[in-house]
Amino acid sequence: MFASVLSILSIIGAVLCGGGDEQAKLRLYYDSFENYTEVLFDDAQSYPTGPAVTGLIKAYLEQGQSNVALLNWDRLAAQTHDSIPHSYLSWAVPNALKLGADFADVLLNLSASGLDLNKTHLVGHSLGAHVVGITGNRMAKKGVKLPWITGLDPAGIIFDGKAPFERLSPKSAGFVDVIHSDPNRYGSKKNMGTVDFWPNFRNIGPVVQPGCDNKPHPSFSPEDLCSHHKCWQYLVDSMKYPGSVLGSYAKSYRMWKKYSTKERLATVLELGKYYDSVVPGNYYFTTAASSPHGLAENGL
Repeated sequence: MFASVLSILSIIGAVLCGGGDEQAKLRLYYDSFENYTEVLFDDAQSYPTGPAVTGLIKAYLEQGQSNVALLNWDRLAAQTHDSIPHSYLSWAVPNALKLGADFADVLLNLSASGLDLNKTHLVGHSLGAHVVGITGNRMAKKGVKLPWITGLDPAGIIFDGKAPFERLSPKSAGFVDVIHSDPNRYGSKKNMGTVDFWPNFRNIGPVVQPGCDNKPHPSFSPEDLCSHHKCWQYLVDSMKYPGSVLGSYAKSYRMWKKYSTKERLATVLELGKYYDSVVPGNYYFTTAASSPHGLAENGL
């Protein structure tokens, strides 16, 4: 049972905003989304109320099994230049690399004060997935292995070309599960976890999640980010509807497509669960267009 869930959420575009307060904050949630303490590094306030933040935190709290801490770093991912891509490359990515290393030191200090790292689960979306990955890598280098990191559609731009110690990787924690919902646009095409879930994958053409479309939309608009957002929605549904979001193992999508029903059911994992022992590699499944997304065995 994991008593602490630390969420590092970065939704490209959705969290990009004007600068000013360039410090990360750690917000600690208790029994509800409204009941929290925010640890500030100065006296500026921030209100992380985006859909991914609220959806994930409420889902964990409603389970009644976890305390949740949100590392709010929206100012460090802010649009500071004339365009979002320029800001991403020259501001957000360097800050993510530094923040991951700094957050490792914060967790080690919290551990010395009583935080049980063996019951700590880090969750990161997009660029935030690499923040938690780098945190895990830095801690491992210091001899402390985190048990569990979840990467939600880790950002692909820049990071697909980085060495494993500079991004999320299977060695970032004892168990690393990754959900790739937008591998053709904002997310990574690379395997980055102990297990990599590939919902609604396809070999030919872009991966478009049900409920989204492949039409041209303004960059970083909700429609443009639709598939990139589906990863955390699948994770939320895995908590709200236990046993509904399943993935089945195959070495490749091509092999999975050829599998019989019996073969697809041979090795199955439930999304959002921690596993001590697991067959590493790729897991595939299909979903519905809206919540509840999970189709259980019918999605295999």
